Amino acid sequence: MAKSDKVEIHEMVTKVAQNMMLRYGLRGLNMVELASECGLAKATLYKIIGTKEDLVREIAFEIFNVNIIKVLEPYHNFDEPVEATRVFLDNYFNYAITAQKILIQQIYKEYPLIERSVEEKYEHEMKIVSQRYFEWQEKGLIRKDIDVEYCMDALRALNEVYITGPYSEEEAIDRLRTSFRCMFRGMGINI
Repeated sequence: MAKSDKVEIHEMVTKVAQNMMLRYGLRGLNMVELASECGLAKATLYKIIGTKEDLVREIAFEIFNVNIIKVLEPYHNFDEPVEATRVFLDNYFNYAITAQKILIQQIYKEYPLIERSVEEKYEHEMKIVSQRYFEWQEKGLIRKDIDVEYCMDALRALNEVYITGPYSEEEAIDRLRTSFRCMFRGMGINI
């Protein structure tokens, strides 16, 4: 089998596995069914993906890259806090809640080492976001009498409470939308 064929098959397996996980949850990711759905023998599947944990780690990073990076993108692209925050909130509530629930409620519980790996990438991105708020504070675009670091910690804590709590996705979004808007307005970002 040519190397390009292996790469294509690996990508196909990962995509099918991710779709299975999104539909049925982590427990619904069955290796026998995955092999069958991909038209592969189970032994061939494991040669391609390694272990189930390797596959889940790859899916976790894909979820992170597609969802979380996209959500935080406005902090890279906008120089003005109101527009960046507005686009962030739109992206967050449209894309990231389901992904976060899968990461936190399923993958991280089953595979804590994956959580550490993804959290390292998340911390890197959050430093960029925090730096943007510090820059906006220096320019007088947000309130100077607030502690940006405390505000970021509070937003993360609110996120964790509502994502890991016993709330439906719709209720979590409503609660997060209300609490995030309150926090951002308190920072002087009139959204």
